[in-house]
Amino acid sequence: MTLRDAFGHLRPIRWGMTNLFGYLTAAQLRVFNRLRIDGVENLRRLPARGVLLVSNHLTQFMDPIVVHHSVSYLRRPYLIWPRTDLYIVAALETMKNSWMRRVMAYNGTICIKRTWKESDKLIERKVDPEDIEKISTGLKGGWVLTFPQGTTAPGAPGRIGCAHIIKQFRPIVVPIRLDGFREAFDKTGFKMRRLGVKLSVRYGRPLEIDYDLPPSTILGAVMAGIAEA
Repeated sequence: MTLRDAFGHLRPIRWGMTNLFGYLTAAQLRVFNRLRIDGVENLRRLPARGVLLVSNHLTQFMDPIVVHHSVSYLRRPYLIWPRTDLYIVAALETMKNSWMRRVMAYNGTICIKRTWKESDKLIERKVDPEDIEKISTGLKGGWVLTFPQGTTAPGAPGRIGCAHIIKQFRPIVVPIRLDGFREAFDKTGFKMRRLGVKLSVRYGRPLEIDYDLPPSTILGAVMAGIAEA
């Protein structure tokens, strides 16, 4: 393992950041609420690179944090020796407005521009080639977590950009289903709304995807996989 991750960030700094926030959020997940993790066996034999995790989206920050917790748990003791090869795709506008967002960007977050929304306005914008290159870098350097809905709004549809990524880079795609986080936390995922909520993370089996199919068909398979995970 090199001293820097795929984006040139120092791994020792990432270890320290993960340790700090890991211990803080572990209490929120396991002490104040009740977290259950299922399907971890579906991750154990996956390669070290080229894996795309796809998940439904309930909160801005607690969703990726809990996935990082559960994926890192494969490598025990994970809060002492955490993973630094998991990268998380997030909207640039969500990540750019506070010191916390800058910290998370250093700790493996891939910030990309939304092609369909800016602030509260619906738009149509071409995909930035630099954003695609960032995701490619993440997949070449480890695993990437993305949220195909692109927003925490209830009932939001999957976005076709996720299917284009799958079609172009042909990663192993693993669906994730999160439940309970919208009830336990506010939109950001840092402020608790209720205690004692049952939280769950379920990892499904890698999807069998025909990469030559149209993007709309691939997106349908992804969203169905998330629903069934």
